[in-house]
Amino acid sequence: MVVTPIDETSIQIKIDSTLYSSGVVHKCFYWYGGKYSVEINTEQSYFVVIISDPKKEWNIDSIVSKIKTDLIDFKTREIISNETKNIREILIAKAFANNDDFDETPPGNVNDPIGFEPSKI
Repeated sequence: MVVTPIDETSIQIKIDSTLYSSGVVHKCFYWYGGKYSVEINTEQSYFVVIISDPKKEWNIDSIVSKIKTDLIDFKTREIISNETKNIREILIAKAFANNDDFDETPPGNVNDPIGFEPSKI
């Protein structure tokens, strides 16, 4: 990530698009739109984000630090979402299924080798 001050009210941030997806960048900067003016463009293999605060009420170092943290947060959320996609699909299929292949009794004995027998409770 390369941060370049434009003037007192604006900074330009270049973000490598091979590290962060478009979704991650847009989700991250969505939250800054309420307080700042945010513009997102693409240049070659970079997202170019221009953030402006016309009121000059910001601390640029603090904002950049928060952006770095937010990018990592949304990237982690994307990774977790991709890794758990199949599990979520199975849970949704099971939730809406009526007497299907998922309703079979698992094979084997439920008894615990240390003598716990749930059927006697």
